[in-house]
Amino acid sequence: MKKFLSLACSSMMLISLVGCGSGTDTKKSDGNYVTLAKENDVISMDSRYATDGMSFEMIAATVEGLETMDKDGNIVPALAESYDVSDDGLIYTFHLRDAEWSNGTPVTAADFTYAWNATIKNPAAEYAYLFGSDGACIKNADEILAGDTDLDLAIAAKDEKTFEVTLAKQCPYFVSLMSFPVFYPVNEAYATEQGDQYGLTADNLIANGPYKLVSWSKGNKLVLEKNDSYWDAENVKVDGINVNIVPEASTSALDFESGNTDFTKLNSTLVDKYKDNEAYTTVLEGYLWYLQYNYDNKYLQNENLRKAISTVIDREDLVENVLKDGSIVCGGFVPEALATGPDGKDYRESAPEYFNMLAEDGLKAAQEYWDKAKQELGVNEITLSLLYEPSDPSKPAAEFIQSQIQQLDGITVEMVSQETYG
Repeated sequence: MKKFLSLACSSMMLISLVGCGSGTDTKKSDGNYVTLAKENDVISMDSRYATDGMSFEMIAATVEGLETMDKDGNIVPALAESYDVSDDGLIYTFHLRDAEWSNGTPVTAADFTYAWNATIKNPAAEYAYLFGSDGACIKNADEILAGDTDLDLAIAAKDEKTFEVTLAKQCPYFVSLMSFPVFYPVNEAYATEQGDQYGLTADNLIANGPYKLVSWSKGNKLVLEKNDSYWDAENVKVDGINVNIVPEASTSALDFESGNTDFTKLNSTLVDKYKDNEAYTTVLEGYLWYLQYNYDNKYLQNENLRKAISTVIDREDLVENVLKDGSIVCGGFVPEALATGPDGKDYRESAPEYFNMLAEDGLKAAQEYWDKAKQELGVNEITLSLLYEPSDPSKPAAEFIQSQIQQLDGITVEMVSQETYG
C-alpha cells in the first residue's frame, strides 16, 4: 500500500558559522585545508546503497557522475562533456570526457552500465526505484523492480566514451537526476576486488571526483585530500577537507570559537547567542521534514485520522519557535527553491498547498476529521506511538508534534526514541 506522507515543515535552512580557513589541524601544515564539524558520520561511501545526507555529501566530493550542479543549483556537465537526445525524446547519448579513477584506470561508459544494473537488481539499494517510472523512467526498470531479474536496463556502453540510455517514456527532468549519487559510476574490477568491504573504509575506495578520502575514523573524523588525477583539478582551490564528527552543536561551536573549526551547524538553542556574530549565515538546503504513517496500524489506516493529524500541526509555530533555524513552512511535498514550474516561477509558488491555514482553523478542521474517524473506528480514545531520533532538532520537533496531536481529545501519543545506525 502506498504511504501518504504528512508534512512537518519545509526545505530546511542551515544555520552555520563560517570562518575563513583559520581552523588548526595537523594536516593543514601541508596546504590550504578547511575543517568542518558535522553531527553525523558517513554510513556508506558506496553510491549504490547510500541513503543519508552525510554519505551523499562525502560521495559527491569524491565521485562524479554524468552531470553535476553549480553553486546556483544549475545542472552542468561533469563526466559527460555533452549529450544528444533523439527526436522522440527517448534516447539519451552521453559523450564522456577523458577522466580517470584515482587508481589510474580510465572512467568508461561500462562503469555506468555496471553500477546501474548492479543497483537496480539489489534489494538493499533503497534508491533503485529512481531508475523506474517514479524517477528516470529508464526502459525495463519497472519490470526489473517488479522482480524480472532476467532483464537488464536499456542502457549500453556503445564504446568506452559513449553511454546510451533508452527511456520507456519521456522524462523532462531526466538529465537533472544524473547528478544524484545512485546514478554515479562504479569501477567494476575494483568494486569486485573489494567485495562486501567496498565503500566501508578509506582503503576500500577509489575516486574520480575533486577529492579522495584518505582517512576515516568511524564516529570521529574523515580527511579528504585533493585528487590530482581529477579532470578539473586545476580549479579545485582547497587542498583538503577535515570533517570532524561532533554530535553536540554546543561543542562544535566552542571549537569554532577556539579556531579549531571553520564551519559548524548551529541548533535552535544557539541561534540567539550567535545571530549577531559576523560569521553567522544561513544557507537554504533541499531537505524536507515529514511524518510517515505506519499503515499496519489499524487506526492509521483510517483516512480521516491521518487528515486530523496532518491538519492539527501548526507549522508556523514549529519553524519559528521550535526549530528556529531558518526552516520555512511548506504546503506541499516539493520544497521551495528545488524546481521551476512550467510558468518559469519556483514550483512552490504556483503548486497547490494542502496545509495552508491559521492555527485555530487547523485545530477546528482537525477536530472535525477526528470526530469522523472516531465514528468510523468505533472508538473514543486511542494511543499512537511516535518514533523519533533523540537528537537536535529531531527530538524537540517530535515533542512539539506530540503536543500538537494531543490537542485532539482522546488521542495519546507515546514517544519512542530510536537511534539511527548504519
